[in-house]
Amino acid sequence: MNIKEASKLTGLTPNTIRYYERIGVIPAIPRDKNGNRIFNDLEIQWLDLSRDLRHAGVHVETIIDYVQLVAQGESKIPARINLLKETKEEIEGTVAELNATLAHLQYKIDNYDTHMVKLENNILKTTEEQ
Repeated sequence: MNIKEASKLTGLTPNTIRYYERIGVIPAIPRDKNGNRIFNDLEIQWLDLSRDLRHAGVHVETIIDYVQLVAQGESKIPARINLLKETKEEIEGTVAELNATLAHLQYKIDNYDTHMVKLENNILKTTEEQ
């Protein structure tokens, strides 16, 4: 498939795909005799992984490090697994923080009349006094 089809399939823009390839977020994409990128299942899997990691807040540099470790072969499997474990732990920390924020917001929603109205009125009163 071509870059337009890969874009539709992954939800990444063609410009993002080109950028990811240029900076090493994904391995080099094979080309046909005219220099057009050819996307097969493997390239789509790399794009999906990169997209998902970026959506999770993983730094581009971390993804590039992973791609470089893959390029270095099987001897780097332990390092690749370690990098993925570290990334997973960071994402779990982010998820925990987001869950705490969600719980806090739900508390505010559930107790809006008794909690938030009083707080908001105090803020308005302070603002008006200034």
